[in-house]
Amino acid sequence: MRNNAGLKSRKEQEKLEKDLADTQALLSDTQKKVDMSNVSAVEEALAAQEAAELKAQKDISDYKKLADGKITEAIQAKIEANKNAKYRVDILRKRERIAWESLAATLFCCLMAYPAFLKDIGDALTVPFVWAWNSLIEFVKWLERPCYSKYINGVEKLYAYSFGMAWFLRIASTIFTAALIAGICYGIWITVRYYRDRWCSLSLRVLLVSIGTVILFGESIHKIMNINLVVLLILLQGIYLGVIIYLDIYFENQGKSRYWDKMQKK
Repeated sequence: MRNNAGLKSRKEQEKLEKDLADTQALLSDTQKKVDMSNVSAVEEALAAQEAAELKAQKDISDYKKLADGKITEAIQAKIEANKNAKYRVDILRKRERIAWESLAATLFCCLMAYPAFLKDIGDALTVPFVWAWNSLIEFVKWLERPCYSKYINGVEKLYAYSFGMAWFLRIASTIFTAALIAGICYGIWITVRYYRDRWCSLSLRVLLVSIGTVILFGESIHKIMNINLVVLLILLQGIYLGVIIYLDIYFENQGKSRYWDKMQKK
């Protein structure tokens, strides 16, 4: 009985050992398969990553070539635009020069045909300086001997001021005259600067119309009023400047400055 039991236990043990060995072999094969599967997955992942990197590099290269091409096209377009702009500017300058030359020739012919304005230009350039020189001489003579005049029995007689009053009048009149001249010069400078800053196509049209009017109708204007045509032209520009200042304020208060700028073609 014992031998049978022992033999049976021996066989069971051997069977268990064989089953254990088979199980371990199966586990070993499974582990090898898992390891091989992991290696394949890693290789596939590396291959996919390498392919993605190659595709990304190719895409970057393509995009770079495309961007370089766009930049080159933009540079070429800019060069062509600059050439066209320069050509148009040159054409406009030539047309402007031709227009000014034609205008100058027209005005010259008008001056030759209607010389009244030309004569008044000469008077405007000489008369003020002659008047200023004569006034300066008279003022210097008065400073040498300040005096006042009285008419007695229809005869004008000169009386000198006292010593203190004479020197007071000399100093006061010199200061007043210098201040008056400086104020006039400053006012002219301010007006000319504002007129220059305010210059626009409307100003040009008004100036041309004014010049044409005083040239063509100079003789008729002299028959109506005794005024220098150059002074009349300056007065017309002064009136225009006053109207412009008023319209600037008006359109600014109305909130329509852009329409006013468009009318002037600024």
